[in-house]
Amino acid sequence: MVVEFTIWWILPLILIGFTIGLLVSVFGGGGGFFYVPLLTLIFQVPTQYAVATSLASIIPTTILGSLGHYRQGNLDVPLGLIFGVGGIIGAFFGAFASGMIPPPLMGKLFGIFMIVLSIPMLFSARRRAGAGTGESPAASRPLTAVRAVEGTVFGIVSGAMAGLFGVSGTPPVIAGLYLMGLPAVKVVGTSIFVLLFNAVAGLTGHLAIGQVHWGLTLFLAAGAATGAYLGPRYLSRIKTPGLERFYGRFFTVLVIALGIVMILE
Repeated sequence: MVVEFTIWWILPLILIGFTIGLLVSVFGGGGGFFYVPLLTLIFQVPTQYAVATSLASIIPTTILGSLGHYRQGNLDVPLGLIFGVGGIIGAFFGAFASGMIPPPLMGKLFGIFMIVLSIPMLFSARRRAGAGTGESPAASRPLTAVRAVEGTVFGIVSGAMAGLFGVSGTPPVIAGLYLMGLPAVKVVGTSIFVLLFNAVAGLTGHLAIGQVHWGLTLFLAAGAATGAYLGPRYLSRIKTPGLERFYGRFFTVLVIALGIVMILE
């Protein structure tokens, strides 16, 4: 099926991309949860093209966002690489499993997983708030084999979401980094770096069947890249304690809400 592209789409695509790029570079993620529904609902793009275009548009956002956060000191590279390798494994597994497991069933399974994941997140947020600091003791621990295995598991789950649904796989990554004790600013920066791996691995499978619309990708990515470049600069102006109080509660509620939606869908 051919997607008809018109010049009237250019400005809306750039504005949408800029807004999403700015938001995800400040709060973490890749933007896949936003791109797919917007492309299908507003521009009437077939789902298979929206999924592939979403993954392609995520790549420049995560590249520039990662560079910006690295310059600001908000990126834990070793831990990010461990999550990223797990994401690559999960993305290829997800692409394979997508042909064997009915998507509605997989969506419900991920919804249950996210709700279960929110329980330790709530306890972690309470402990961090009670300690009066944005960083738990886990953040200062060295990268041990146990933490590496934990990071790989969260990365695999995130990559599987990317391979199955074309989203960036944000919830497991941010939840995993948060539970492992990183302060909010490093959770944001490192999650964007991890999701670059997911996007590249997920897009590889879709390129093989030619479902990427490069016209849509060009303008979405142009706006998103600009927003992703500016985002880390705005984040550096936000006071860390205030961000910590908001971020943990906000993302926990978001994980629960997305989990419920995926179960009921």
